[in-house]
Amino acid sequence: MKLAVILPGDYDEELCEQKEKYLNHFASVGTQIKAFPSGGTKSIGSLIDFVLIAPGAVEQAIKAEKAGFDGLALQGT
Repeated sequence: MKLAVILPGDYDEELCEQKEKYLNHFASVGTQIKAFPSGGTKSIGSLIDFVLIAPGAVEQAIKAEKAGFDGLALQGT
C-alpha cells in the first residue's frame, strides 16, 4: 500500500525525507509513506495561511493519485 502525506507548508527536500523516515517507522510491513509539501507558506499561524496552502495541497493530492497512491492524509489534521 502506498500512502501520501501532504505537509502543509513550504518544506525542503531534506525535511520531507525526515518526515517520511519518521512516518514509515510506524507503518505496517508493506506500506510505503511518501511526503508531499504543499508550499504556500513557511508555517500555519492563521486562517490566511490555510488559504495559501490550499491550492498546493490540492495539486499534490492530484499528483499522488496519478502516481498510484492508495490513500492520502494532510499532516496536522
